[in-house]
Order: sequence, then C-alpha cells, then structure tokens
Amino acid sequence: MPGDGDRILSEDRLRGVLDLFERLRERPPWRWRERLRPLLLLLGPAGPAAHVAEMLKNRCEQERAPVSHIAADTPATDVAGVLREAKRELSQPSSRARGEPALRFPLLEMALWLRDLREIRLAGDQSPPRYASPSERENFQLVRRLTHPPVGDNENARRRELNRVIRRRGRDVLRDLEEPRSRTATFLSFLEQIAPIGVAVVALISAGTAAALDLASAVLAAVVGLAFVTVQIVARTRGWYGVRRFGWFVGQPYLQRDSTGFLGFALGVFDPRPVEPDDHAEQLDLLLVAAFLEDLRRNYRRDYRRAAWARVRYPVLIFEHLAPGHPGVRVIEYIEHVRADSGDGAALPGFDPLVVTAGVDPATPAEDGPSAASGPRLVDRLAQAVRVDLWSGEPQSVFAARALWDRYWREQRRVGVLGSRRELRVDITRDPGGDIPPVRPVRRRPRLTHPALPWIVMVAVAAASITVISVQVDRYCSPFGIKRTASGECIGITDGSFKFGEASDGENNDNRLSSVLGRLKKQNDAVARSGKPHATIVYLGPITADPAIQNRQLDLLAGAEGELVGLAMAQEEFNAASQSLRMRVLVANAGARFQHARQVAEQIRGLALKDRSVVAVVGFEQSRAETQDAIKVLSKSALPMVGTANSYNETGMLDHDAGFSPYYFRLAPPNRRLAQHAAYWASHGQVGGKRARTVDVIYNADPHDLYSRDLASSFKSSFTGYVKDGQVVVRDYDSPGNLGKTVHELCQKPPDLFYYAGRSDEFRTFTNVLQHTCPSGQIVLADDEIAKYVSDNAPQIGKVATFRLFYMPLAAHEAWTDAWVGDRRNVFFNAYPGAVDSIIGRNAPRDLRPSETRAAVSYDAASVIGFVAGQVFTAQAAPPTAGGVFAALDDPGEGPLWNGASGVLQFTGRADGHVVEDKPVLLATVRAGGAVEVREVCGRLVTGHQARADCPAGDGTPSEPSR
Repeated sequence: MPGDGDRILSEDRLRGVLDLFERLRERPPWRWRERLRPLLLLLGPAGPAAHVAEMLKNRCEQERAPVSHIAADTPATDVAGVLREAKRELSQPSSRARGEPALRFPLLEMALWLRDLREIRLAGDQSPPRYASPSERENFQLVRRLTHPPVGDNENARRRELNRVIRRRGRDVLRDLEEPRSRTATFLSFLEQIAPIGVAVVALISAGTAAALDLASAVLAAVVGLAFVTVQIVARTRGWYGVRRFGWFVGQPYLQRDSTGFLGFALGVFDPRPVEPDDHAEQLDLLLVAAFLEDLRRNYRRDYRRAAWARVRYPVLIFEHLAPGHPGVRVIEYIEHVRADSGDGAALPGFDPLVVTAGVDPATPAEDGPSAASGPRLVDRLAQAVRVDLWSGEPQSVFAARALWDRYWREQRRVGVLGSRRELRVDITRDPGGDIPPVRPVRRRPRLTHPALPWIVMVAVAAASITVISVQVDRYCSPFGIKRTASGECIGITDGSFKFGEASDGENNDNRLSSVLGRLKKQNDAVARSGKPHATIVYLGPITADPAIQNRQLDLLAGAEGELVGLAMAQEEFNAASQSLRMRVLVANAGARFQHARQVAEQIRGLALKDRSVVAVVGFEQSRAETQDAIKVLSKSALPMVGTANSYNETGMLDHDAGFSPYYFRLAPPNRRLAQHAAYWASHGQVGGKRARTVDVIYNADPHDLYSRDLASSFKSSFTGYVKDGQVVVRDYDSPGNLGKTVHELCQKPPDLFYYAGRSDEFRTFTNVLQHTCPSGQIVLADDEIAKYVSDNAPQIGKVATFRLFYMPLAAHEAWTDAWVGDRRNVFFNAYPGAVDSIIGRNAPRDLRPSETRAAVSYDAASVIGFVAGQVFTAQAAPPTAGGVFAALDDPGEGPLWNGASGVLQFTGRADGHVVEDKPVLLATVRAGGAVEVREVCGRLVTGHQARADCPAGDGTPSEPSR
C-alpha cells in the first residue's frame, strides 16, 4: 500500500507545483514581457526534494526542453564543475527539439579553458597525468610553451602563441566541436544566420534592379550580393571572427588588468602573480557565471536568428538538494550577484533566461561546523543572496539630498530588471487536500519558427525574383543595354557583339546581318588592341524588320545590310590609312520603321556623355516623325549627324522659329529636288520613251511617315508645273491590303505613268497586283526607297513583262562608266565586290546581298566623318571631339569636302539644312536580264567635267557635250 509521502508527491497532488514550474519556464511571446525569473525553492527533506526534481527533469525532457539536473551527490566540487555539467546537459540532444540547434556556450568554454590553463600554471607541474585526454595534454603543452618562450622575446612570443591558439579555438567554437560535424541541424543553423536572409535580399534587389534599370545591373547586383553572402559565410568560419565575440570579456568588472584587448585579458588570467589576492578565485568564478549567463542570453536573443524565436522554454537549472557545502549554493549566489551587477546600470539588455530551482531542507544550517545548528538556515542564506536590496528610507542630510533622485531612478531600473521579488518558496511536504485543477496548457513553438520556414521563404522569394527577372529578361535581348520591345524587336547599341535580327516568334533570322556585324566587332576589337586614340561613330538605323510582317521574305534588310557594309568598308579603309588615329563604329538599332528612334537616341546621348570619343552619329535613313525626334534629342548633345537616305524636305527642322538643327547634315537630296527631276523626266519622255500626261501617284498614309506624303505632294506640284493640262491622281494606302485594292481600281483605267512614292515594304504587293491586273506595258517610276527591293529582286523584276521599272537611286556603280565620267573610277565601287565577298561570302544568294546604293551613301557618311576627325586630330594634336568635328563640318573652307561614291560632297549652310550642293540625281532602270542601267545623271558626280544629261533647268550638272 502506498504511504502518505508517496500520495503527497504524486503528480496529481503536485499539480500546483507543476503549474508554477511551467509558468516560470514558459517564454512570453513578446520581448517587452520578458523578465528575470525568481528562484524556486522546494522546501522539504532530501528524499521528497529528489523525487520532485526528477519529476521536473522528466517533464522537460519529454518536451525536449533545455534542462540540467545537478544531483545532490554530484562529483562537481566547485563552481566550474557545476557549470561544466550544466553546459554539457543543456547541450544534449534531449534538451532541444528535433531539427533545432543546440545551446552553445563559447564564452563559458573560453573562460573554463583560461581557468584550466591558470590552474596548470599555478600547480607548477607541467606534465599531464597518465590518463589525460588529448585536450588536456594540449593544454599542458601550451602552458609549457607559454612559460618557456624563446629567449629575448618573451612577451611577444607568449602573445603570438596564445593568439594562435585562441584563433583556432574561435574557429572551433563556430564549428561546434561538441556536435558531430555531419549533423544537418548544426550545419543549417550555422547557415541560416545569414544564407536565407542574404539570398532573399539579394534576390529582391536583383529583381528590383532588373525592373528599374537593366539586366546587366541586375546581374551585377546578384553577383555582388551573393559574393557578399559567401564572404560572410566563409568569414564566420575564420578564427578571427570567432575571437570577436570574446571581446565581451574586456568589458566585465571581474579580473581587471592593466592591458588592452582580449589577448591581454587572457594573458592576465593565465599568468597570475606569485601571491594572489584572496578574492581572485571568487572573481574568476563570477566571470565563469557571467559567461554562462551571457551565452544563454545570446542563445535567446530575439534578433534575425530563427532558432532564438523558436525557443519557447527557458533553460532550467535544477539542484536536486542543496547542502551547506554543495557548490550549487555558491552558483546561485554568484548568479544573483552577476544579475545584480548587470541590473544596477542597465535595463532589459542585462536579462538572461535561466530558471533556477533548488531543493532545500528548511532545517539545514547555512554553514557546516559545530556551531552551525544554532546559526542561520541555508534557506535564509539563499533568500539573502537573491534579495532585492532597496534603500531603507532613512532621512538624508541637506547636502546628500541632491543624490536622492539619482538613487531613486537606479532602484527603479534595478526593480525593472530583477523584479520586486527574487524567490518563491513551496513546501512540498504539505498535503494540499481536495482536488487540484489540472496544469494549464503550455505554449507551443510558433509555426512561423519552423526550421524549414527560412529556407522555404528563401526559395519562394528567390523563385519569385527569378520569375520577375525571367519576365524582365524578355525585355532584354542582351544584358548590356539591348532591350526587347513589346513587339519582339531588339533595340539598343552594340559594338557588333550582339547580332540583331532575332524574330519575335523565336525564328532566328540574324544570318543576314551577323556576318557584317561580326566584321565590325572584329575591327572594333583591333582598334581596342591597338591602344591608339580613336574616334567613335554611331550608326542609327532600322536593323530589324517589322515583326508584324508574317512573310519573312519581306524583311527587306538589304538597305540596313548595305549601310553596315559601307560602314565596315569605311572603317577598314580609314584604319589602314591613318597612322595615329583609329575609327570605331557602334551600331544602334532604332527598330523597324524607326519606331524606337527617340529611345535609342537617348541611349546614344547618354553614351556620348560618358564616352567622349563619340564624335558623330550617321544613318537616319527613313524620313519619319520618330527620326525627327531622334535628331532633336541628339541636337541637345551637340553631336554632329550625317543623314544617309533621309530626303524629307524638313528633315532636321527643330521648329519653324528655330529653323534647321545646326548639327544635322544630309547626303540625300531633298524631296523637292528629287520630285522636280522625276516630274521633268516623266513629262519629257525620259521615262518609258513617251511624255506622260496622266500620272497616278501612290503614297503611304501612315501619319508617322513624313517621306511618302511629302514626296507625293512635291511630285504633283512639279509635274503640274511642267504639264499644264496634265492629270495627277493621288491615292494613299494604309496597309498592304488597302494598297492592293487601290492598284486594282487604278488599273481599270491605267495612267501613262505610275509614280510610286510609298515604302519598299509594300512594293512587292504593288508589283504583284499590278502585273496581274493592269494591261502590259505599264511604266512605273519610283524613288531611291525601292533600291532596297531592287537589290534583292532585280532578276525577277527584269522578267516581268507587265511593267517596266524606273527608279532614282542615290548612288550606283553603273553611273561610273566611260559614258558618264570617262576613265575616272571611284575607290568604293572598285573595292565593293571584293568587300562583299569577304564579309557576306561568295556563295551568298543573289537575293540576300546588301544594297550597293545604301552601302555607298553610308560609306560616304563615315568617310566624311573620318576625314574631318583626322583633320581635327592633326590640327589639335589630341583626340578629336564632337565639337571639333562639328566645327570642321560647318566651316570646311573652300572647295569640296569629299569626293564620294554618291557624288561630290560640299554642304550648304544651316539655313538650307546643310544639304549637299548640286547632289547627283540618277535615273536608272532594270533591264530584261536584271541588270541596272543608269539613264540620266544630273548634278556633280565628280569634280571637273562629266557627260551632259537631260536635266531640269538650273540643275548644277557640269557642262559637257551630250552623249
């Protein structure tokens, strides 16, 4: 039958004690509610106290909560022994939840290690015991090295040796040598201090950078951020990082030495004087206790570490039963002493989470000895140690009154940290009687502190950021400034390393331009390797076709390809001829129809601000509203601009008050000059062999297209001036389908001449409908715009019997014949076939070769800039600038500036828009075999004399007997 003692100490009868114990060790969910826990004294004989202590220990271990049970017969004989046992048990797997890191005690380990060295030093025997552990043997060897350093360098040698070992221990502390290194929880707990947060922050920054700036910046942010996280992880495994935490010792009030830094402190602990003060041992014990409490405080500190928030039970130190000589008595006294020291000058930062409970017999005396029976009791000694001493309230003198307020606030802070009561007593032998309510449920670990949560959040944030970046990648064809538009085009600036032309549907169509872009890249690399000063020319043009065109054969990239070939030829020629200065060429894609010209012009402007070698921009081949915007943007940067095929009458016009931009120079004749010649030749029988009286003019009605409407209007005005009774029907179109319908209607009553003022993109539609709807023998006259179409389709055009095509190219090698210029030949046209074979390849299909016309005008544009840049470089003996190049273009002096492939180049003043004076205007036709024949050459193709052509009155063609 169970006795009364067993009935009293059953778990059901101890519900009140268990409930109190749970409240003591339960950690509040909020920081501001945390307070130091009072000492729990279980009053009773040794037997019942041991039974209750075992019950409390089992309760903690069942929950895998941190607990240390110090038995009454513990082998520990001093404070250090108790703390070693407490540290060992609090670090056991049974004292933590699965997957959670163990409590770690680096400060206590360091303090105990220094104490061990000190004890070996004081003992004087530097030979380890026979059965000493490897770590103990290492300590003895270290003491020997520290006490017998090299002669002549005693202090420095001791410092170096101790510093080396301390660094190693700092690294080992971080590695947590108490645990198997392969434990997943240990490894993840080490990484989760920085990896999840660091990776998540880097991912967010990278995604934000990709959205706000560009992909290159996002990649840079990711690389820098991940490198920083990696450095942090690696750094925390270094000894010096571990030693940093040992700086805490220097700020403690125990064992003060006349030294600076932790190394001096450690030497002071290790190397005591021959006669130690009486309180030195006590001071060292206080330091051990302070280190123990500080380690616990750091383990429970609410910061970025998830594990600290996951700990919902305070660590418990259970003394089974205390006797007067038990070291646990001093441990409790020292714990309260340290707490009082920290609470005397600080508030909550001095808080530590330790819960202490002790079994004490109320009759046990405070001290051992014969007279102890009549002296104070042990329970009173403990109560005195934990008491919160406050001022008694006795009156002060009028002089001491000035300190009362400061004393009052110090006591308030002290009470705020220590609480108003520091002990709770429970008589475990008293029968409570009656029924006791069940123990209240305890707080569970918050779900948000699950060990996997930081990694799940990290993966989620990283995945979301990668998704954002992946979406942003769709904006970028290349990380370095090449962006993808909503329509799928790639726009931006390249040195040739990026190959424009990837179709929006994923079809790779860059083979047409990749060769010439590769040549430009190769030549730019050679410029960089030369180390010589260089001038940079930026080409702005439509490098990609309109993604809306379903038939990829309609890309009509011959014009862009031709202009790039001309640039490559001019660059190679200039760099081969110049001894000191080099030319670099960058390619800026403004998108099909120059839709993104303004945006890319802003990029060029920004580049010019950073790279002073940018001296000019060439291109601008299409007369569109977007081109005008780009010219206005670049004019703000005072960058010289040379237009190749842009012929709109008001190209470069800033506004009607400001006039033309002073920085824009045009190679193509304006529409009024082209229309005048076209109307003259149509009305005088040079086109088709008969005088036209009726003309149907077709133009593109796109409101952004300045060229087409302007050319149509100029032609109508000029033609009616030549033919008073002539009839001009002007029809527009806004789509290929609408164009086909218009041509079908006009063919019901064909005119003497069709004048096509539309774009080359729709010329195929025009010719297809024309040859299947109109009667044979139609005459078609067009401008240079369709030269791109002719370049790809001349053989097919020559086979068509329904119509005969005449057009007006800006340049043609067929004009450089004996019939027109005698035996004079142009360097460009002599070199062009070989250059094309070298760049594009000899076996390239005939319909995929670059436009010779556009190559000629871009060659002239780049050559003029190179020639002027060379002059500036020679005159200034310094790399040319945009300002110097502009000044030379604006005031070239007497005589022509350049004898180009498209004619003699001599620019007029700003008032006229910097046009080329007497720029050649050619009339060409496609013959039956697909060969191009130049029928008329008006204007100055060469200096001196050239053959006379049938030109409008007032044309500046040199006088020469007609052919």
